[in-house]
Amino acid sequence: MPGMGFVPYGPGSYIPHSIYCNVGRCLSGEAVWREAEILCDVAGGVVATFPHEKDFMNEELKDLLLQYTKRNPKMSAEDQAQFWRYLGDALCSGSGGVARIGAYHGGGSPIMEQIAITTQYDIESRKKLVRYIAGMSGGDREALSKKGIR
Repeated sequence: MPGMGFVPYGPGSYIPHSIYCNVGRCLSGEAVWREAEILCDVAGGVVATFPHEKDFMNEELKDLLLQYTKRNPKMSAEDQAQFWRYLGDALCSGSGGVARIGAYHGGGSPIMEQIAITTQYDIESRKKLVRYIAGMSGGDREALSKKGIR
């Protein structure tokens, strides 16, 4: 319910505060690309150049591939190979791209969330609050007191 804050709805349930929901959705949508960037930074080019799974099934290549792609002696080479395949699917595949776009736009793209936030947020009262706190003219002390701001 825009502009209403959270609203009780039935026994023990609430309709959430729409501004906070939109802010959370906006931030999470934008974070999708930063998360992928962090994974790329950590993984390097391995996710795009890791040998194909079929190569690991080739009896002549399998042992060499496991030997030369293993990085952590505390983890099996098979688990490491599976991890790189998983990360390659998440970052380099068509389905990984679809998942990222879905995460960015699912539930509304960040720009739409920003529009919803700005249409519901009482920016004028926040301007008055800043004026009051800064000791500027135009800070309406009485109106802020009525809202519980002292």
